[in-house]
Amino acid sequence: MRAAVCTLGNISIDDLVFADGSTQWCIPGGNAIYSALGAALWQHRPVVMAPVGPDYPTDVLQERLDLSRCPRVPRTLRNWGLYEDDGSRSFIFRRDTRKWEEFSPTLADLDGFVCDAAHLAPLRWELQIAIAERLRADGTRLISVDPDDRYLSALSPETVGRLLSDIDLFLPSRQDVEALFPGRSPLDALRRLRAAAPELPAIAIKCGAKGVIIHAADDADYFELPAIAGHVVDATGAGDAFSGGALVGYAATRSVIEAALWGSVSASFAVEATGPAQLIAATKECAQSRLAQLRARISTHPL
Repeated sequence: MRAAVCTLGNISIDDLVFADGSTQWCIPGGNAIYSALGAALWQHRPVVMAPVGPDYPTDVLQERLDLSRCPRVPRTLRNWGLYEDDGSRSFIFRRDTRKWEEFSPTLADLDGFVCDAAHLAPLRWELQIAIAERLRADGTRLISVDPDDRYLSALSPETVGRLLSDIDLFLPSRQDVEALFPGRSPLDALRRLRAAAPELPAIAIKCGAKGVIIHAADDADYFELPAIAGHVVDATGAGDAFSGGALVGYAATRSVIEAALWGSVSASFAVEATGPAQLIAATKECAQSRLAQLRARISTHPL
């Protein structure tokens, strides 16, 4: 099977606790789902590769995604999602699903599968490296990666370099680069990442409500885009949705600006509801309208 776009990561059911004390329970989510929905806004039915249990309400996805490659497990990964006043968040596995590896894709899941473009949502670094190398060996042309901040501080520069050498888009969040470079600003982190991987085609740092900064290899300047969301209900999944949109934007145009634009529009729908409802309901016409609005707000700065 050859697919146009695939996202690999986790599918989860999230119990969310927000900074103001409000809560939302049993929200269908998962980084693989949100990133695939971010791509689905622009690309027909991306493939999702992530273990899923019978308790996940797949009917809410309304056939927007292809789940046929998802391994079936007895139950879906269950998380606590805890939000702080500054917008940072921590996801903690519930007791019965703490063995993360049991809810993550494996190399065996890739047997007989080829795709043109793949996004690796947050997973353990060693698994992201192994999957990226396998995808590339099997003919995947474009690979994007969003790291998991829980393990970044323990990584050696050699380990980081190994992954960055085999991908096309590196898409960390502000929280991720804080783990990699404690006390550094997102812009300083962008400069350090670029120095470490000068040939990596695109590096984008997602800065939440402040938007995104993105840089292309060999470019003297970086680009900054503000967030476009008009009404924020819940930021869960916004960074993942950005990543899916950015991957297909880059695949379609080979432009880092377009990648950031498409990703930002995808993220703008993700924040408008708790859960994936607005991403699922979004139309391409509305996405194009937001794209035009955001295009006029790009700024360029020397790196």
